[in-house]
Amino acid sequence: MLKTLLHVNEDLDSSIALRYTAYLHKFVPLSLYISHVEIANEKEQIDTGWVRHTWEDSVASNGKRLIERMLRTENIDCPLAGRPTVFVGDRDKEVSYELRNGLYDLFIEGCPNSPDPDQFYELISSPLYINASCPMLVVKNLSINKKCALLCTDSVNPKVLVEKSMAILGDSTFTFDIVHFKINENKELVTLTNEDGGSCLPETKSLLAKHGKSVDKALVLSGTPEQAGDYLKGYTLVASTLPTTKSITMDILAHSPASVLMVH
Repeated sequence: MLKTLLHVNEDLDSSIALRYTAYLHKFVPLSLYISHVEIANEKEQIDTGWVRHTWEDSVASNGKRLIERMLRTENIDCPLAGRPTVFVGDRDKEVSYELRNGLYDLFIEGCPNSPDPDQFYELISSPLYINASCPMLVVKNLSINKKCALLCTDSVNPKVLVEKSMAILGDSTFTFDIVHFKINENKELVTLTNEDGGSCLPETKSLLAKHGKSVDKALVLSGTPEQAGDYLKGYTLVASTLPTTKSITMDILAHSPASVLMVH
């Protein structure tokens, strides 16, 4: 089972992430842990001593009540491996520390399905994502089916993409497509020949075969990031290497309503 940390707040994004995680558990057995970070108003913070510890305990207790109420409301069909953990402080620092020290295999959190690419880039370019000790799954939507896509562009390393994504999905019963995108200002999305994808498609397909995975479809598509993102909405998740710059891959993932598994 994959040791998994799901970070939640009391909001719609986390509600969707909880339900998505319960669905994912049917295909990928998860040992699930829940975390939440309480970020208190700076004016409320106390610097030192037992007074600070008392204040932190009070803030954490409020956070635990919030998360326990949310879990009772959602009542997800996925058992928890331990009681929810609540931290007080900076979100990225607290989650990063927990991921490293807990030796997690996977991190999951909900993300607004926003049409603004800058909002998505701000999330995945944060220190939490860039320095992550495990793959990161961003849940944008509750897409329920059995299909996953491996996203290839000219900047993607097929070996990293397959090896790291199969560490998460290798024992699953999902089916897999390989989708290679070439950006072009077409009026509509165009299907090219597989040869137009160069060595990416056959290399990715061969690497998947070594993991015992066959490929349902291998496609080379040409269009805009918006068209590409819209095409990917039919998948329960899209696996990609983590974009570290504003790139074609980042634009496509930002414009897609599909959930994204990012590896590096």
